[in-house]
Amino acid sequence: MNVHCLNTYRPGHGLPGSFYTDPEIFAEEQRRIFRNSWFFAGHSIEVAGRGDYLTLDVGGVPVVVVRDQDGGLHAHHNICRHRGSLVCTKEKGRAARLVCPYHAWTYGHDGRLIGAPMMGEGFDKEAHGLKPAHVGEFDGLIFVNLSETPSPFHELRDHLSPVLASQGMTRAKVALIRDYDLDVNWKIVVENNRECYHCEGNHHGYVSVQYDTENDNPALKGEIAERLGECRRRWERAGLDVARVNTSSNNTAEWFRANRTPVRKGMVTESPDGQLVCKVLMAGFTDPDMGTARANTNINFWCHANSDYAHTVRITPVSPTRTIVRAYWLVDENAVEGRDYDPEAIAAFHHQVMSEDWDICRRQWRGVTSPSFEPGPYAPDKEANVDRYVRWYVGRMSA
Repeated sequence: MNVHCLNTYRPGHGLPGSFYTDPEIFAEEQRRIFRNSWFFAGHSIEVAGRGDYLTLDVGGVPVVVVRDQDGGLHAHHNICRHRGSLVCTKEKGRAARLVCPYHAWTYGHDGRLIGAPMMGEGFDKEAHGLKPAHVGEFDGLIFVNLSETPSPFHELRDHLSPVLASQGMTRAKVALIRDYDLDVNWKIVVENNRECYHCEGNHHGYVSVQYDTENDNPALKGEIAERLGECRRRWERAGLDVARVNTSSNNTAEWFRANRTPVRKGMVTESPDGQLVCKVLMAGFTDPDMGTARANTNINFWCHANSDYAHTVRITPVSPTRTIVRAYWLVDENAVEGRDYDPEAIAAFHHQVMSEDWDICRRQWRGVTSPSFEPGPYAPDKEANVDRYVRWYVGRMSA
């Protein structure tokens, strides 16, 4: 990568414009970050049955995640070891074996090559299995890592699981999946997600439900403290981990974070009016006022899980100028569509927030791609998480 680009970055400021458009920088991001980190792939419920698989792109590499006959999870490069065809051509499916459609080379769920027609007696099938990838699973979430020496998965799991384990994503079902195809660089999306400096002026629905913008409001200091105290005591009695109950979005680790935050007084979930949008609560909750369990990684994932539904996001960078954001909405496995919930009502709150964010991202994209763009300084408090994220990013790109 052009070292000069890194030399133009000033700590405490945004990234120079070339970081959002340069194909060489994007290629290095794919290599240094996305193919070398724990990348959110999807949900366990998407591959719940034996032989279930899902496919995705990780750092420009086709990957397949598959559940074997014993319930184990495997991840492989979705590339036939013969002539390089994709093996699994659908986004999701179920297969007793993974068969390449080109010349019918056949692989087991564990990636072993078990059939290669007319390759001759001297052909070594054991040497031609699918190339493996690392895979980790916890609390209904699946992450993959293409590095030969990945960072310890337990660091991510052990930090997020105390907050997310209670949310019932292992006993859920998908209510809705929606893909947002954005003509902007992926970092524009992540940076915007890392701060709520913009929320009061752009997300009126969000700030009417959450306290994020009120932490420094003297008029609500007492209400927030009272709400936190009451929720913390009630949630602890319900068996939740309350070590990270707060109204902050600050980082709680180097490249990932998680906390539980109460919604505003009188409200119980993230919805346009703060009231339930699914009659069946997740995880066997009996109290609807369980706050929002929030988590994210610097790579491609964030999550807002409420008592009645969970919302997760997977970001896939496609090119320097194109990003696909996949949004999931999950409900309890016993909830019945049309009786207990309407998928559009489940999605309404976060779809509105994201639609507002995409408008913000498109406007910023027009600016940062201008020859006259010069990055300004971050607000020390309101944009501290963005600053931390960018410093982390520069560190990864410099390593």
